Amino acid sequence: MMLMEKNTSIHPTYKNLVKVIEIFIFIVTSFILIIIPIFLPLGFSPDSLTYYETINLPPSQYNFFSFEPFYYLIVYINQILFNASWTSFLLFFSATYVILSVYLIKKYSISPLVSFIIFILLFYPNFGLIQIRDGVSIAFAWWALFDLLENKKWKFIIKITIAVLFHYASIVFLLVLLLDKNHINKKFYLLLPLVGFFLGQYVFNVEFYQFIINYLPNFLKFKAQAYLYIAMYGSNEVISNQINLLNTYFLFNIMVYYLGLMINSNNRYFIILEKILAFAIFAFLSFKSIPTFSFRIANDFYTFIVFLIPYILNKFKKEEKYVVYYSLILILILLFWNIYIRHDIFNFSLL
Repeated sequence: MMLMEKNTSIHPTYKNLVKVIEIFIFIVTSFILIIIPIFLPLGFSPDSLTYYETINLPPSQYNFFSFEPFYYLIVYINQILFNASWTSFLLFFSATYVILSVYLIKKYSISPLVSFIIFILLFYPNFGLIQIRDGVSIAFAWWALFDLLENKKWKFIIKITIAVLFHYASIVFLLVLLLDKNHINKKFYLLLPLVGFFLGQYVFNVEFYQFIINYLPNFLKFKAQAYLYIAMYGSNEVISNQINLLNTYFLFNIMVYYLGLMINSNNRYFIILEKILAFAIFAFLSFKSIPTFSFRIANDFYTFIVFLIPYILNKFKKEEKYVVYYSLILILILLFWNIYIRHDIFNFSLL
């Protein structure tokens, strides 16, 4: 009897210890992720040079077509409080992106550690170090989605507005309002990537894109025209101008998508996350004639796989989970190496 009582007391203690270790890992790793940008040399990405040119700009020279209002608000506050310090500027974006993302992962993911690993290997290097405005914007879009799923529509709209004021392209997240959160038509979504491919191949060409641009508001038109210019006149050596539909990143997301369609679930979180991935794939294929636009819109929506993949993993049998988890980690490491070390996101080869 005493032995049974002892074992019963050990179990919760062990669980608490694991929880404490997990929290410690999250805090320490998040701190490291936050400070990494300040140790990178200026020019580690073309974006960093562009940002550096703006940190001393007076308000009279702010160009709201090139950068968003909240970006310039941060520039202005940084000038007043920190004498336009490059370090404090980077830390604001890095800390906001990492802290908010990790908070949402801990709160909403059914497997926070898995989600955290996906976040670090697939998305942090891009949105935490390079496209920093987009990173903060996406973190608010994540937050907004969970407000919507909790029927807090006004909070969703407010947070998407904040996201747009950090990065104009985030206005596309409003499309989530059109999605049915309670049901998924699997036959329709099974064929949706194929529909996207044929639209991109035969309908949504450069001429169609030029036609659409004419009806966009000015703050979106400027960005759209920049993407169009890259597609029409960009060098063939530019990575974003060389889309290959058989690239490792796209194939990974296609695999996740169809694995998700195999799951029978009435969970509205899972349903909406699966539909968001469907939209990402559809956008990537439909607008492939404008590679930069295609990839950027798709990649913003791809970020939601941080929350989707744990649902898929949870459906595997207990004896299968170890193999599946190790396989996922291996795939993520290979993708990280291929995308961020080799810079061959559009190259099928891993070697």
